[in-house]
Amino acid sequence: MQDTVRIDSVATVSVRLKEARTAAGLSTRVVESLVKKRFPGLSVSHASIANFEKGAASPGIDVIGALAMVYDRPINWFLTAGPALTGIRYRSLSSKTGVKDRHKYEGQAQYLLEAYIRLEQRLGQPLKATKRRIDITSDMSAEETAASVRRKFDLRDIDPVPSVIELLEQLGIRTIEVPTELNIDGFAARFGGEPVIVLNPSTANDRCRINASHEGGHVVFGDCDSGDTTTREMDNKAFEFACHLLIPKSQLAKAFEGRSAVQLVQYKERFGISMAAMIYRAEKSGILDERTTKQLWIQFSRRGWRAKEPGRVRADRAFRFERLLDSAISEKRLSWSEAESVTGVSAAELRRRRDLAMGITDEEEGGEIFRINE
Repeated sequence: MQDTVRIDSVATVSVRLKEARTAAGLSTRVVESLVKKRFPGLSVSHASIANFEKGAASPGIDVIGALAMVYDRPINWFLTAGPALTGIRYRSLSSKTGVKDRHKYEGQAQYLLEAYIRLEQRLGQPLKATKRRIDITSDMSAEETAASVRRKFDLRDIDPVPSVIELLEQLGIRTIEVPTELNIDGFAARFGGEPVIVLNPSTANDRCRINASHEGGHVVFGDCDSGDTTTREMDNKAFEFACHLLIPKSQLAKAFEGRSAVQLVQYKERFGISMAAMIYRAEKSGILDERTTKQLWIQFSRRGWRAKEPGRVRADRAFRFERLLDSAISEKRLSWSEAESVTGVSAAELRRRRDLAMGITDEEEGGEIFRINE
């Protein structure tokens, strides 16, 4: 696995303009209206914007500057090349999520992944795999593969995975959060030849952990190395891997001993996996019969647990990008303006991501806690 991802793919200004507009979820007509409103002296039509994106016409630097303001991106981002996402494998993608919405989410993810890699390169801190690749064969089951991964990290059956995100990063898989209100849990892909996982943190903690594990399964099985459409078999295997990674079958069986809901909640909290996922996996594994499973689902519905389960799972967040950024700012290796120039992300957005990583909302006061007032 390479130490760094080279951002050297051919990406013209036209490609960048389309990426930015798609990620912003704007039509060319809306962009025309916004440009006219903010820059009344600039002549830009929706047709000319479309031509810029097709490469049929070249925009002047003043036009690029105006569009950069509309899309809230630094101008230098439009003038530099970057890699593309390939082999995307979505987790539980709703049929209601249209192509336009997917492209918007992918555009936002690509933008932030580029920022992540550029920051690593500037700081000389590339993500390195501290664990060797998982050696698997095509005839290995999802359960066997999950057991192999657990052994790689010296985890016994009785041991929970402390952090799925840290496990992925130790395997050399860049993981980053891109929040959205769309029905998207996240996806795995390749970016500049390297595996990446993008997660939507706007879900319950237990769901975030299984989403991360599921996408990790796609990477481990090499599903992202091909441009083929995601198959049901491929997705089912990734989900099965995720369940066995979080809670081995021996412990899953113990979770249902005595048919105690209290015990099930305890295992949920200990292993960081939802009760629903455990029930589903228990039936598939033969731990529960069809009749018992049906009764459990009925009880789930009656108690409203399908919408909100009891039990708490600790947050497992992908914040390495924000940690690198915060350390660089605190140690004065970068100023906010330099960070903006390096990453191509506005300083305001970088500050917002840094604050959210600390649990600080827009209404609360953020800032550099290690800054020494002289």
